[in-house]
Amino acid sequence: MANTINTNEEFENILKDNKFLVVMFWADWSKPSTQMRDVFDQLAKQSTNQANNKLLFLKVEAEKVHQVSGRYNVKSVPTCIFLNQGKLVQSVVGANPSELALQTNNFSKTCETSPIIEEQKQQTEEMINKIKLNQEEEKKLLNERLEKLINQSPVMLFMKGNPEKPQCGFSNKTVTILKDNGFEFGSFDILQDQTVRNGLKEYSNWPTYPQLYINGKLVGGYDIIKDLNEEGELVDLKP
Repeated sequence: MANTINTNEEFENILKDNKFLVVMFWADWSKPSTQMRDVFDQLAKQSTNQANNKLLFLKVEAEKVHQVSGRYNVKSVPTCIFLNQGKLVQSVVGANPSELALQTNNFSKTCETSPIIEEQKQQTEEMINKIKLNQEEEKKLLNERLEKLINQSPVMLFMKGNPEKPQCGFSNKTVTILKDNGFEFGSFDILQDQTVRNGLKEYSNWPTYPQLYINGKLVGGYDIIKDLNEEGELVDLKP
């Protein structure tokens, strides 16, 4: 059986606690309303069982509880409306049992599937947020590590290989320039750590290697080091 609503306050309380509602507006002077109430009660019994009690059926005397009737612009009785979180999604006006049965069946399916979809959506959002938090934490830890590496020595060269055995031409030429200018410097072989290799590119916004840092600040790659050396300015950067 459908529940009978006698006041606007009663309707509002039910609306807060129930997502899916089917509401029938009727009047005791309307013979079609009387006929449809029996159909409505039967559908309520059937659909409530099918929808695992997620769907709630309400009967509202239109003139008595006029606040609710006016809220959903009910102009005649009988009128049945279908509400999803208080929003009107469908209506059946007049004594039309077959149409009411069809729309109730469709709405019952929505009632059954929507919580599952919402739960899956919530789980997906939670998973995405968790991944984002993990990524942010990993990035924070990586940046802290990069800062320590950059400041490991007043002059720090991130290169391919090491000063004794460079693994690329640009790294080799950079090491030669630094040694010729009397620089004492630390180094890090980016070929031995892909995390540092990829992370430092983003950290410094510099896409290539080698990368030279002096006092924790990026000087640049080989081309800049070469130009500074040729202009006699590189030696001035010596700590």
